[in-house]
Amino acid sequence: MMNPRKLALEAIEKIIAKKAYSNLVVNDYLNRFEFSPEDKSLFAKLVYGTLERMLTLDFYLEPYFGKKAPKPWVKYLLEMSAYQLIFLRIPDYAVVNEAVDIANLKDRHIGSFVNAVLRNLQRNPLRTFDYLEAEELLAVKYSFPLWLVTYLLKDYSLEVVEKILEAYFNDRNEGIRINSLKISKDDLLFKLAENNLAFQLAPIGENALVMKGDIQKHPLFTSGFITIQDLSSQRVAEIINPQEEDVVLDVCAAPGGKSAHLAALMNNTGQIFACDIHAHKIKLMEKTFKRLGVINVKTQQIDALLLSEVVKAETFDHVLADVPCSGLGVLSHKVDIKYHLSLNSIQEIKKLQAAILEKTWGIVKKGGFYTYSTCTINKEENEEQIRTFLSNHPEFKIVHEETILPHEYQCDGFYICKMRRG
Repeated sequence: MMNPRKLALEAIEKIIAKKAYSNLVVNDYLNRFEFSPEDKSLFAKLVYGTLERMLTLDFYLEPYFGKKAPKPWVKYLLEMSAYQLIFLRIPDYAVVNEAVDIANLKDRHIGSFVNAVLRNLQRNPLRTFDYLEAEELLAVKYSFPLWLVTYLLKDYSLEVVEKILEAYFNDRNEGIRINSLKISKDDLLFKLAENNLAFQLAPIGENALVMKGDIQKHPLFTSGFITIQDLSSQRVAEIINPQEEDVVLDVCAAPGGKSAHLAALMNNTGQIFACDIHAHKIKLMEKTFKRLGVINVKTQQIDALLLSEVVKAETFDHVLADVPCSGLGVLSHKVDIKYHLSLNSIQEIKKLQAAILEKTWGIVKKGGFYTYSTCTINKEENEEQIRTFLSNHPEFKIVHEETILPHEYQCDGFYICKMRRG
C-alpha cells in the first residue's frame, strides 16, 4: 500500500506549484495507486482540507518559520501536518513522526526543522485573529486571498461576504435532477423510497432533489432516471423555458447538463445544438445524452467565437452562453481556484466573455432570447458585462436576471440573465 501522506504532499505540490486542477489530480492519484479504504479517505481529506485551509494554516505556522521562509515543498508538508493536528485531531506523534520521515526522505537536513516547527505548534496556543482588521480577519479566518476579499467587498457588504466565505466550508446540497424524459417526479420519489434512498426536496428547482453519498453506480443513475446537477445550474434551463419545437443553441455546452435539461423541458422535440471546443468533452456529452435518453440534441465541436461564421443570422429561438468565468461560485468543491486567480486573469476572462457575446448575439432570431450565465458571483463578469452589452445592443432587453449566492441555498453561486431581442 502507498503512503497517503507522501502522495498527498505530491498532489498538493502539483496543484499549487503547477496550477493543476485539484479534482483531476486527486482522481488521478486515486485511480493510479492502491489505497485501503481508510487511506483513500485520508488522502482526499489531506489534499482538499490542506488546500481549503492553507492561508489559515500559514497564519498559525508563520511564527515558527524563523527569518527565512521554508522551501515550497517544506511549507506544504508543514501545512498538511498542521491541518491534521488542528482540524483532524490525529494523534500528535503519528503526524509529527510521519512528517519528519517524509522530510528526511527528500532532504535529510530538513527533518529537524520540520520537527521543531510542529513541536512548537503543539506546545503553544494558536495565534488569535482578534487584532486583525476586518478584511484581513476574513482572509485569514476563511483562508481567502486578501485581494479577493477586497475584490468581493466592491460588490457586497462585509456581512454578506462573510456569509459567502463561510458557505464554502459548509456542507453543500448535492443537487440531483429528476429526468422527466424517463420518469415522472412522483414515480421517482416512489422508487427512492422503495430503494431506501434518503432524499430531500430541494429549495429551488422544479425537478431538483438533494441527496447524500455516491449515487453514480446506483441503477436509478445508470438507467438515466436521475442525474447529478447543481441546484443553481438547474435554474438556467427553467429560466430559459424553451417551448416544444424550438431551435436552441448551447454555445459552451460541456459537460452537457443544461442541454439535457433543456431537452427534457422540450420533451425531446425541436432541435438543440450543443457545442464545445474540446473533442473529448463532445464524447462525454454524447455519453450523458445516451444515458438520459436525449434524442433531440446534436453535438458539434467548434469554438464559440467561430459560430457566427458557420451559422446564418437569426437562426435560433434561444441561445445559451454559459461562458468561461472565474468560478468564484464553485469554490466549495474547486478549492484551488482561489489560489490560481489574479486580477489580470479575471480581466482576460472578461475579454473572452465579451467576445463570445459579441460573436453570438446575431444568430438569435428577432423576438428570440439570449441567456447569459456564469458560475461566478462578481459583478464585473455578470451585471457589468451585461450592462456593457446592452449599451452596445439596445435591441436586447432583460426579461429575467438573478444572482444565486452560495449561502442562500447551500449550492453553487450562479448568475443568470435572460434577454429578449426586439
